[in-house]
Amino acid sequence: MATVSFNDTIFAQEALSAFNAALSPISAFSRNISSEARNKGDAIVVPFISALTATTFNATTANYQSGGGAVTSNTVSLNQHNIVTMDLTDIQVANSSGARFDAIAAQAGRALAAKVLENIWKVITTSNFGVATVTTSEASYTLAQIIAFRKQLSLNNVPLDMVSCFFNPVVGAALLGSSNVLQAYALGDNSAVRTGSLGKLVGFDTYETNILPTASTSLVSFAAHPDSINLAMRYLAPQDTSMYLAAEQVSAPNGITMGYRRSFDPAKGIHYGAFECFYGVATGLTLGLVLGTKP
Repeated sequence: MATVSFNDTIFAQEALSAFNAALSPISAFSRNISSEARNKGDAIVVPFISALTATTFNATTANYQSGGGAVTSNTVSLNQHNIVTMDLTDIQVANSSGARFDAIAAQAGRALAAKVLENIWKVITTSNFGVATVTTSEASYTLAQIIAFRKQLSLNNVPLDMVSCFFNPVVGAALLGSSNVLQAYALGDNSAVRTGSLGKLVGFDTYETNILPTASTSLVSFAAHPDSINLAMRYLAPQDTSMYLAAEQVSAPNGITMGYRRSFDPAKGIHYGAFECFYGVATGLTLGLVLGTKP
């Protein structure tokens, strides 16, 4: 019987790796992430510039010390707290290999990331970002709908080189089946045929996801600038660490962070593990995000 010691640090890092990979699209629609420890109920002030304009130099009215732009500060409340819990008996720990622990941690990290993204995207509504730019059936999507996103964002003076596009699997399948995409090999890019990845479309990085919220807006796609959603993410430290065998913060270099706790019930012989993410979300640059909905 193979036995291994339970290494909490490695276990948590494996979960973080999967958590971070699944949350990688965050940087496409939010740029304020920090791993600093905070308390539940705290609020974070997120500054972002919503408009800058050029003018002709004038020593009196437009000199080097003139004000300009619209610097907006958005208060993001830390009010979202998602967790993934698991339990392992003494026998399971004794009989499990390190690889088995890695698989459990990775699954927990992915599950937590999906819940976090789902909650972040709940702010993408017509109330927050205006009427949908595209309203059509998912199966009817072609490059024309993505170009419509590009056109509207350009009219909103949004830098198009920073925009990414998200869509659900039905829209993704429709785009993948578009003759313009499948025949792109004629221009030297056959990645869609070889890998099933759409890559860049009309200059936008693309992401397919099956967790877009549809309850309030029938959302099936959106294109966004990184300042369109403000996100604050912090480590929520336990009030009493003596209650846990392990309690630690694990953070990626990009600021994405999660917490890990493990406790033990000696009467039942069960280890209880929990991964958590503590964060807040707010609407940012409203002109920087356009929606695609279905009828």
